[in-house]
Amino acid sequence: MKSKLMLVIFLVCFSLFLFLGFRASQAVFSEDGVPEMTSSGGAGPVMLEEVTSQPQPGDPFTLLLFVDDLTALNPTLNGVWLSRSSDGGQGSLFFPIFPSQAEDGDQRDINLRGAFWLDESFRPSQQFQTILRDRNLVWHRVILLDQSALEEAGLILEELNPDFQPLNSVGLAGLTYTVENRSIVQSNQALFIHEICSQLPLPAHNDLLQRFLEGFAGHLRVVGTTPLAITQSWSQVSYCLFPTLVLPGQ
Repeated sequence: MKSKLMLVIFLVCFSLFLFLGFRASQAVFSEDGVPEMTSSGGAGPVMLEEVTSQPQPGDPFTLLLFVDDLTALNPTLNGVWLSRSSDGGQGSLFFPIFPSQAEDGDQRDINLRGAFWLDESFRPSQQFQTILRDRNLVWHRVILLDQSALEEAGLILEELNPDFQPLNSVGLAGLTYTVENRSIVQSNQALFIHEICSQLPLPAHNDLLQRFLEGFAGHLRVVGTTPLAITQSWSQVSYCLFPTLVLPGQ
């Protein structure tokens, strides 16, 4: 009889301590110790946000678009580049998006070019932007330039620097996209960007801004920024790099 009584007391105490231990663990870990539950009901790992994909507010990514004619009803896409500043604003990095460097780049080009048009606000279509975001690209402002704006930029460079020698011997015609010459077009566009960068920093920015607005009227559009902000952001840039490309002659 005594042994049965001891057994009952033991079971009661064991159950009580087990219950208290369970409740204590809940109190300790319910706030920040338990990993979040996945949609399937199981515990999943805590995912850290990649800060490299989100630039600092003062160092935004820029989507640079080359088209044939912004005054046309349906401009044709010739080039897409993603850029951002580096080295505290002293340099600028450029990454080619269209023409694509991927193994299936020709198909990517077809999909992206087919989705490009400008809406009523002269912004790239949502379908175009969705394709780029599906490729994990992020940007905060857009600059659209057509052939006339690029030609005007070249004339300004020649006037500011009499010794200026274009690196791209084929001229602006070599910047126009074709499926057969997509790699050459990409190289020519990179050379054109490099030519501009080779003249930086440009003098007399206030005067240049006025000419920028007058000479590029109707042939340059910006989204998420202003021409003044563009010239200010480039006031300290002295070099440009193309991390994924090897330019001819370099």
